[in-house]
Amino acid sequence: MFSGEKLPKSKVFLFLLLGFIGGVAARSFFAPTFEAVFILFAASAVVLAVGILRLNRRIIFLGALFILFFAGILRFSYAEIARPDLSNFYGKEFKAQGIVVSEPERSKSVQRITIRVFETSKKEIDPFKLLVTVGRYPRYEIGNKILVHGTIEKPENYSEFDYVSYLARQDIFATLFFPQVEKIGKGKGNQLMIYLARLKHSFEKNLEKVIPEPHVAFLKGLTLGERESLPADLVENFNRTGTTHIVALSGYNITMLGRFFVLGLVLFTVPFRVSFWIATAGIMLFVLLTGASPSVVRAGIMGILVLIAQKEGRLYQMTNALVFAGAIMILHNPKILRFDAAFQLSFLATLGLIYLSPRIERMLDGRKKFKTADPAYKEKPFFSWKQTLIETLSAQFMVLPLLIYLFGRVSLISPISNIAVIVAVPYAMALGFVTGGLGFLWHPLAQISGWLTWLILEYQIRVIEFFAQIPAASIAVGKWVAIPLVVFYCYVAFVLSR
Repeated sequence: MFSGEKLPKSKVFLFLLLGFIGGVAARSFFAPTFEAVFILFAASAVVLAVGILRLNRRIIFLGALFILFFAGILRFSYAEIARPDLSNFYGKEFKAQGIVVSEPERSKSVQRITIRVFETSKKEIDPFKLLVTVGRYPRYEIGNKILVHGTIEKPENYSEFDYVSYLARQDIFATLFFPQVEKIGKGKGNQLMIYLARLKHSFEKNLEKVIPEPHVAFLKGLTLGERESLPADLVENFNRTGTTHIVALSGYNITMLGRFFVLGLVLFTVPFRVSFWIATAGIMLFVLLTGASPSVVRAGIMGILVLIAQKEGRLYQMTNALVFAGAIMILHNPKILRFDAAFQLSFLATLGLIYLSPRIERMLDGRKKFKTADPAYKEKPFFSWKQTLIETLSAQFMVLPLLIYLFGRVSLISPISNIAVIVAVPYAMALGFVTGGLGFLWHPLAQISGWLTWLILEYQIRVIEFFAQIPAASIAVGKWVAIPLVVFYCYVAFVLSR
């Protein structure tokens, strides 16, 4: 017979997941010796064994929790150990062949391409990634085989931005600036990724043909999470109004898009259950059509999780599913937890949607319990303006500490500006998706849809510009302010969970 206090299985599962994530987080800031971690890991295993022998739930739980915590530390450490040793290449003339393995990042003057180097000076070597900065033209695509000749450099941090860690999360530890480049082949590497990249490129071209700048750049941020082509003044306005997260393509954005699909289908008398699954398939198609980049796939997974929860009327029970999805993503690449702002914004915004919004709604309604999955409630979250308002504020509330940490400022008008802008996000995303799709079928239809899309984007840009011009719209604060704010959030989470 087991002894000790019995925790609900859902909470046990959540705490164990948080144990692993906490270990990864701790290791991303501190680097304990392998011997110390191994000893503590072994001690945790002993605690677990004692708990099993004594049939004590509390000891078993603590043992498992610490094992997963140290497993998180070891997972991050393994990612560090696996990095290639390129010390013999730094600062030296370098001639090598490689294949472009990801979609190039393009700005107005340059393109940054990531290649996997597999041969140098006619010698095969252990493959490694290299970030190559070249002119905007000629354009390179994923799958191109190229020959580069230049001086390889070790990445360095500049200003307050940790550029080294930013590249390390992508397993990039060397850069090459404006080398001689020769394209010697194409269609190499992962054929599926090549096809998806071409599809995404064609989708972008369809948008660019019918929507002018800066509106199309804004739309790419909404639908693709791309920020490279956004004008600097628009980015500054995002920061001043606290709306930066809307161009991170979060699970929140995808959820809003899914709701728009459901609403549109229901208005055409499609049954709710059928429209939900069609909307889910639409999100999957959206992910594929926009290139299925890691950030888009993650946002798609989070968005679908939220839609499933809302379909069943049990949004408040999906915290475990979201944290589990996040833990799997972190297990695959532990560096995204600290060094991938897009992942952080997406996860926190979605967490606000799942964890915070139903609890705020419960308090506002004066209820002690959450609403159950009755048929009437299943449809309400998709169409309620009150629900949308609560969820918008919940998402903004959750990302606030991260925005302070990243940008060192607080937008005093953020709640109002977010409400005014985010209500139009699903319409802009859906019409942008339709416009890009129609571009494959018939250009005149794409032009009509593009004009409607432009109207919505124009509204959002004008609203952002209006709020950004308000005196003291945002104030500079120390990044340390995020720490007591997180402590306060933990207290709020404790109160709401009672």
